[in-house]
Amino acid sequence: MAAESIGRLFTSPAERSNLDYLRQTRKVNTPLKIETATEAVEAAPIVLPDAVNLQGYVKRNDGKQGTVWVNNQAMQENSGNKDVQVGKLTEESNRVPIKLSANGKRLNLKAGQVYDPESNQVHEARSHGAQGDSGTIGD
Repeated sequence: MAAESIGRLFTSPAERSNLDYLRQTRKVNTPLKIETATEAVEAAPIVLPDAVNLQGYVKRNDGKQGTVWVNNQAMQENSGNKDVQVGKLTEESNRVPIKLSANGKRLNLKAGQVYDPESNQVHEARSHGAQGDSGTIGD
């Protein structure tokens, strides 16, 4: 079986010249949008999350991205969801940079802290003793 010829791989000088001419004389068609008063878009209301709870994080030293648990959802550093964006974990800090998607507010939370957007305060997730802390062991 003889292989079929695939034809010419490159353009001839005349075809190349024609393509160059077309590229130089082609006008870019960008649609112009003229906004009128009736088309004005109303800004969507800002919806803040109920709370931002940083359960914990894992930093890695092998060059791969760390994992952060926010509001019971695991996320990679430098990623986010509809509520928050997680920044880069730094080796020298025990805080996680977080940005609220709704209003752009930046936070630096430690593991176990909760940010309440309504009161604009950070507090510990468990301000009371852990379950099972009360009681005695043995007699």
